[in-house]
Amino acid sequence: MSAVARMSPPLPSPTLASQQDHERRFLPSRAALEGFMRATRPWTQACVYDARLPFAFTRTTYFDTEDLRFLDSCRHGQTQRLRLREYAGSATLSEPPVLTGTRYLEMKTNTGQRRTKVRIPVSPGEAVALLAGESLDEDSAAARLLRDSPHGPVIPWVTAWYRRGTYANADASVRFTVDEDLVFAFPPRHTGMGAPATPERLIRHAPAILLEVKWRANSPPWLRDCLRNLEVFETQDSKFEQGMRWRLDAEMNFP
Repeated sequence: MSAVARMSPPLPSPTLASQQDHERRFLPSRAALEGFMRATRPWTQACVYDARLPFAFTRTTYFDTEDLRFLDSCRHGQTQRLRLREYAGSATLSEPPVLTGTRYLEMKTNTGQRRTKVRIPVSPGEAVALLAGESLDEDSAAARLLRDSPHGPVIPWVTAWYRRGTYANADASVRFTVDEDLVFAFPPRHTGMGAPATPERLIRHAPAILLEVKWRANSPPWLRDCLRNLEVFETQDSKFEQGMRWRLDAEMNFP
């Protein structure tokens, strides 16, 4: 790619503010991914949010009700997901990633290629409570998001862990992410800035690379051209659905 864009950590979104854009997901071969990267190079740059930890990782824990109402929404054309997203990084790939302390509670709804996301920052204490399935201060923004959820009460079900590369155009109206080394695990017991981030209670490793392409308003012509060669690799499956299936399979196989 062209010169790496040095970017500040993502700014907290306004409380319960809703962001709308479009998203397509692909499971490309390595050759197809490299071709897409070359094709988008004139318009995009790699994003590095922390120069001290240039290798970025994401730990996303998905929540659902006891009777799996969020998972059931995936069968009705409007996929809803509630998740705690935590960020981690490392100076080199040989060093264990550590949590950066940046975390958000997100409610995401996908209808076809259109998605809506509500994203709010959460404190360390709130993250601990969420991962333990405990209640939050009723006046907090996170608690309000949970009350506004179409389903509840919820508990943590499964965690996705992956190394993420992020690329964007100049005004960030087009962004794509490349997730590699994706694994699913049981929800973590601990969270906190500087803590080891890699999940310990693994369920399964996903062998495929996941490419997610997002854009606001209308997609530019150059992006439509670059996506044509990826259409054969397009998938409607999400990490939430994949992880929940494997979590439920793991429970069935327990003695």
